[in-house]
Amino acid sequence: MTGMPEPPDRSRAVAAACLLALIAAACLLHREVLFGGHVYHMDDAADGYYPGHIAVARAFAAGELPTWERGSWCGWPLVVDPYNGIFYPLNVLYYLVGAARGLGYAIALHVLLGGVGMWLLLRRRGLSDVVALLGGLAYELSSFGVVRIRHVIFVQMMAWLPWILWGVERYLAERRRKDLALVAGATGLALVAGALSIGHFAALAIAVYTLARCVPDGRELGAGPRRFAVDTGLLVAAAVLGALLAAAQILPTVAHLPYSPRALASDYRFASSYAWPDLRYFWTLLAPDLYGGEDRLTYHGAPNHWELCGYFVGVLPWVLAPLGLLASRARRRGPELFVLAAVTLLALALALGDAAPVHPWFYRHVPLYAALRCPARALLMTVIAIPILGAHGLQALLDRLPAAPRPGRRLVALALLVATVALSAWLLRGHGPIADLTRTHLPALARIRIPTSPDSDGPTRHALAVALLGLGAVALAMAASLRRWVLAALLCALAATDQLAVDRGYVALYHKPADHPAGMERFAAVDWLLDHGGPPWEGRLVNDPRGPFRLHNIGMVLGLESASGYDSVSVWRYVELLHLLRFGRTYPHRELRDDFAAIGVWNLDSRLLDLMNVRWLLAGDPPGPRWVERFRPTGNEGGPASRWEPYWNRNMKVFENTKVLPRAFVVHRAEYPGSDEKLAARMLSPSFDPGRTALLEQPAPIALPAGVEADAEAAPPRPGRITVATRHRLVIDTDDPQPGVLVVSEVHYPGWSVTVDGAPAPLLRADWAFRGVALPPGPHRVEMRYRSLPTGVGIALSLAALLGTLALWGLRPRRRRG
Repeated sequence: MTGMPEPPDRSRAVAAACLLALIAAACLLHREVLFGGHVYHMDDAADGYYPGHIAVARAFAAGELPTWERGSWCGWPLVVDPYNGIFYPLNVLYYLVGAARGLGYAIALHVLLGGVGMWLLLRRRGLSDVVALLGGLAYELSSFGVVRIRHVIFVQMMAWLPWILWGVERYLAERRRKDLALVAGATGLALVAGALSIGHFAALAIAVYTLARCVPDGRELGAGPRRFAVDTGLLVAAAVLGALLAAAQILPTVAHLPYSPRALASDYRFASSYAWPDLRYFWTLLAPDLYGGEDRLTYHGAPNHWELCGYFVGVLPWVLAPLGLLASRARRRGPELFVLAAVTLLALALALGDAAPVHPWFYRHVPLYAALRCPARALLMTVIAIPILGAHGLQALLDRLPAAPRPGRRLVALALLVATVALSAWLLRGHGPIADLTRTHLPALARIRIPTSPDSDGPTRHALAVALLGLGAVALAMAASLRRWVLAALLCALAATDQLAVDRGYVALYHKPADHPAGMERFAAVDWLLDHGGPPWEGRLVNDPRGPFRLHNIGMVLGLESASGYDSVSVWRYVELLHLLRFGRTYPHRELRDDFAAIGVWNLDSRLLDLMNVRWLLAGDPPGPRWVERFRPTGNEGGPASRWEPYWNRNMKVFENTKVLPRAFVVHRAEYPGSDEKLAARMLSPSFDPGRTALLEQPAPIALPAGVEADAEAAPPRPGRITVATRHRLVIDTDDPQPGVLVVSEVHYPGWSVTVDGAPAPLLRADWAFRGVALPPGPHRVEMRYRSLPTGVGIALSLAALLGTLALWGLRPRRRRG
């Protein structure tokens, strides 16, 4: 087996200093949210993750699993969305300090965990502590960990990848069972964090690295095939054990896929969105703001900045990476560094989308790849590979520096130092002949296709200045005969400064005052609704889909119930109903071509809104005659009315739907259209009255009138009385002298069961997406219960895997006698 050389002598003081440097870098980057009382609250972090974490915390506080949630989408299985990280242990931060403040702590903690993991990995690979620090800082301060504050789960998954590789290295060096347990535990944490949409890229990078490390070298050719098979088999078993640790999250998500928009897979154009238009975007890996900055709101490249340009790990690791490859054979590193270089090239090819042949091939042949989008996310493999290659390049550079250069070399080094410092100063000033040279002539002379614009000028000069200062640090070390660790420390400081200069620009845009979350959702109209809206089951709310956007999930935040929602892992049947409501037709494509995460509720004067129990509307103007204004802001309201968006606050009113149907009601006619096309046509027919006729997917088990008379001639609905309404249980009392169908305007979904007077009954799908129960004449008690079987099985598997991992960690090999 390829063994790593023994690490150089290390002192505890140097190791402690490196760890303190990693801690200081994380604290400096996120100082406002760690020490200044600010929070991160923007984009998806505010609109999706924040409501999800609050809903999860509310469920746990009530002693329930958050398997079902009524706050959005007329009810949906919250547990199936991995983005909420329901079973991720470190998400306890959200419940201890609050969902908004917890996000800042979680980001800072996980970038630090990632940096420490990378540092430990590189130490295990035989690099000195200070050299390993370069890779740790590059990984920790990657712009991926900053621009993805809006997608915290990506940062959480990335934090554990170096720990997986560290466990692989430890096992291959010592072959202990506890190191297999380390691999399993880190894998489980990476998966249960919830970033399954980038898991295939992370798994590819880790898998090829691990296979390359398991290849035996020439000293073990005799036992090579057997050792390779044993090591890869055990490491694969550890990865499977890690997947079982995450089964509590993976099983509900996988079981939900046939019922989600992802069941349609993705149209090729949709799957190819958010890709590099051409290879010139490669330079954003060295200068991420080459096409303008997100922080300056000047970005003018292909949409959008944080999908295409958020993979910056510093200039120096990229400059040093080729040196690591050139020196790898001399230091007996094995093929893994070349594999990482190949992974980097693959990431670049995938990021080009249609501009290269790799992405189309992956779309056709790689499982699950077609269900995703954003080919540029493949670049996260460079975030893993380049810090490792760059650290090895630095070690190779230090190994080749003469301990005491001759006087002539010192003079050359001194001249080089003066020249690089002067050039860097001119570059950073941004004007003068040197800056003009780099702006115009240098790219043309080198035939480098760097975009030229006022926005690209600064990032280009910054990247060149960092590279020159790195060369100047090497010249200084030679001129002054500095110790190698001093040069390594100087380059680490330069690399960290380079990354912090970029990252701090983004952070300045992201952090907000502590009252910003409440100030973005507690409008005067929302406060009025909280005080006057009545129990949630008496009527749902919707918001004007044109804004403000975050109100889609306001029900989950404030304990209300909404027919709107914002989530990419929703129930497709209900989402298609919203599409039907808006466009007057079913979704016309067999593959997914649109992003339905925030489809919203349009056509607010439709009779179908009565069926959906939509009683309240938050909007600026009434959309039709059925809506009556109940509240108009005057500017004198007390309470936490929004002070961050006064425009919305003074223009948002509350309207009431005067024709809303009850949450549960009995109708006395039923129809069975027989196909979705006929069902959609009937629902959109002007003659259809959802309060008098139920449209069923299959015939009702009892005889019901189904004549051709108009719906208006049928008997009016009889309301059901809701006596119990909890997360997983709904009890409704009815009393009707005629047979009928109880229609409940909550989403029909597997896992819901029903009893009538204590006896099991079939649960019907009524009116496209809702629940129905056939009832004979007379009084009845209808009880609906929800139980997520995949969640229960997943939790059982996770607990069993946890016990297995702990046993593997604590297991001691039996000593042989004699």
